[in-house]
Amino acid sequence: CSDGSIKILDSAKMRVCAASTEGPVGRMRVTEEELMKPIVRVLQDHIQGVTCLAFHPTNPTLFSGSTDKAVKIFDLTRPPGHKKAFSVLQDVYAVKSICIHPCGDFLFVGTTHQALRMYDLQTLSCFTTAHQDQHHTAGINDLRCSSDGTMLASASADGSIKLWDAVSHSLVNALPQAHSGSAVTSVRWSRSLRYLLSSGNDGRHRLFDVRMGREVFCMGFGPRSADFSTATFVNGERYIAAANSNVRLSDVSLFDSTTGSPVFMKMGMHTVPIHALETSPVDRTLITGCDDEKARYFSIEDK
Repeated sequence: CSDGSIKILDSAKMRVCAASTEGPVGRMRVTEEELMKPIVRVLQDHIQGVTCLAFHPTNPTLFSGSTDKAVKIFDLTRPPGHKKAFSVLQDVYAVKSICIHPCGDFLFVGTTHQALRMYDLQTLSCFTTAHQDQHHTAGINDLRCSSDGTMLASASADGSIKLWDAVSHSLVNALPQAHSGSAVTSVRWSRSLRYLLSSGNDGRHRLFDVRMGREVFCMGFGPRSADFSTATFVNGERYIAAANSNVRLSDVSLFDSTTGSPVFMKMGMHTVPIHALETSPVDRTLITGCDDEKARYFSIEDK
């Protein structure tokens, strides 16, 4: 949240009433009274807005990054009254994105600085690539590690996407001008690791073939500019859910992941810009966060 707090929600409690509508979209309806019930815990240790969150893959630990230039580490086994982090990784630049290696031993951090950071979570030592010419030339907006732990993708304000060896921390490949020179704001790996989904400040979402190093197709409509844009695979990668901060759109769009054709231009659930969009790794749901300070929970169903 912008006030520096972190609210942990129980997804089961958010399923208060599911109602299907036409098409593959089923909405999880949440009233004002029910909105507070899913909040099972509130953490408060940042002094400025929280920009990114990541759960440890095996331990009950939560990592958070903030514009206060710190990564905080929370132990979720502590009683609910404990709102403070048990460890802090202090930086000198605002933290934009964090990603934990699937083995759970390393944390990748992207900041408004061009160098990608890697922390050893056993010693809390920080490392960057030894080759200075491999760094981005602007801040890092998003980081995503592949499911097998071999590759790391970084999206930067310099307009490029870089692919790193997640073990040796060396650059493997780069997609310069991935969004026609606009800043790249988010990246997602497909399950097969063959494709990379990206979003940029050009208001468009693009699917890249990683092996071939080329764009497969581009998705989006409306103005070719946005302060923030994001997209993710949903429903077993049958669809791509996308959103950006453009006030004229202000909603989630749904695209066919095989063709890039729009399935739903607007889902009709938001009236203000969306800044967060994440999908569940275990079911067909996704959650959004936008400027009205509410979280909305959806189920994407087949016809």
